[in-house]
Amino acid sequence: MAQRRKKKVAVVQCNGGHHAETIVSRDEITGDCKQIMEQYPEGILQCKWGCLGGGSCVNACKFDAIFINDNKVAQVDEEKCVGCGLCAKVCPKEIIKITSDEFNIQPACVNQEVGAETRKECSVGCIACGICVKNCPADAITIEENHAVIHENRCIACGMCAVKCPRGTIVDTNGIFTVRA
Repeated sequence: MAQRRKKKVAVVQCNGGHHAETIVSRDEITGDCKQIMEQYPEGILQCKWGCLGGGSCVNACKFDAIFINDNKVAQVDEEKCVGCGLCAKVCPKEIIKITSDEFNIQPACVNQEVGAETRKECSVGCIACGICVKNCPADAITIEENHAVIHENRCIACGMCAVKCPRGTIVDTNGIFTVRA
């Protein structure tokens, strides 16, 4: 039996979009992410780390592998993504990372605020509650800078963290585990 070849893919570490509180009405926003940041240097969301939804990453991708979903967050089509990293390079929020496609369990939040602040900013933001850490059988998750970090060298992709996360912050990019968001 032939082994599946691992490939690099982009992962967007935000699931906020319409779940995030805005500073500026989305109706007033025009342009790509770079233009949005020029017009609104503090950003358009209360969460300083959230996806702007302006599509700079979409414009940079030569493979039509990233799009802005209905939630106004960049989303990667892993089938089309070649892991070139162009999207990550143009993201002004630096929330797109390149990883192996075998790591389908990913935290979709890099907000560094404490839990109480995050609750005010985004209904799906990581509040650093530690439930994922406590439920990970592989000890692959730590809380760093007030958000979950999955250490891919230890993760067994069981999905327990995604199932137990009370805010739907940890997601399965394959869509197998239920997300509450």
